[in-house]
Amino acid sequence: MSPQQNLGDDEAGRLKALQIAMMLALPFSLKAAVNLGVPKILVDAGSGADLTAEDIATSIAKLLDRCADATNLDRILRVLASHNVLTEIVSKNGNDSDCPQRSYGPTSTLKYFTDNEDGVSLAPFLLMATDTVILPTFQYLHLPVLDVNMEPHVLVHGMNPSIDVGGGLGATLAMILSKYPKIRGINFDQPHVVADGLQVPNLELVGGDFFASVPEADAVFMKVILDCMVGDLSSSFFVGRGQWILHDWDDEQCVKILKNVWRALPPHGKVINLDYVLSDNSDPSPATKISLCTDISMMAVNSNGRERTLAQFKRLAADAGFRRIECVAQIDDLSLLEFYKN
Repeated sequence: MSPQQNLGDDEAGRLKALQIAMMLALPFSLKAAVNLGVPKILVDAGSGADLTAEDIATSIAKLLDRCADATNLDRILRVLASHNVLTEIVSKNGNDSDCPQRSYGPTSTLKYFTDNEDGVSLAPFLLMATDTVILPTFQYLHLPVLDVNMEPHVLVHGMNPSIDVGGGLGATLAMILSKYPKIRGINFDQPHVVADGLQVPNLELVGGDFFASVPEADAVFMKVILDCMVGDLSSSFFVGRGQWILHDWDDEQCVKILKNVWRALPPHGKVINLDYVLSDNSDPSPATKISLCTDISMMAVNSNGRERTLAQFKRLAADAGFRRIECVAQIDDLSLLEFYKN
């Protein structure tokens, strides 16, 4: 048998396997670019940008007040260009035809890793996902398969992640109130969190534990969490929490949270839950890949948590006393679910 026959003739499959094995280089190349300020440099240069690694290195040096090596930077930029995070133009180098000149520009993907006009970007999400607190837990993903009580995060760090009520400092609710100033809102989270909450009109900061009770409201808004909104936005009153709350907890804990929310709602009340909804099929769409990878991240970092299918959400809602649940909107990989009390 020849060496080629021994390897097999499925070149496409083999190359895919090799690409997967080296996939870690992509998020960390992007992280390096974010830390160096590359997305902002290229996005600020405009859609027609044609910057060499030397040009970008010069801008980095000015931004960070230290030298930047163009050769090593170019190695990072090439990885990003190969995944269409950057554009790349290759031209002949007049001085050395064997060493072509490469120049780079922004793409519609890169712009999401630098602040938009509202000061928002996905860069912090990337930095969190690649943080040294998170990464070691992935080394032990096989252990929960062998022992359902094994928690990778606990094994690495000796403790569970802290309880996440989700309201945070109230930024999401403050944005809603700025658009609908007649609404009165409650930002609900643990006492030590809301102690530093935003001070804005019509926003009340309430500390507590959603396993014990939830403030009464017309609606509770839980992005991936629980949030209820009801009726005319000009006069409704609702409790706001952060995003991705239910996915932090197992079914029993989710039902307990939802029951407390059910009790806090009037008969016409509802929960608005913004969350990933897993597809029944493991198709190759970006939305499915994102939600499935997030589910694996939950297994690594928070063993009690998981992403769920629509059928699983319906079962949670029914067990908590809600009459029905509907998916009323979808954007990218997120679904907006409404849990109706009646």
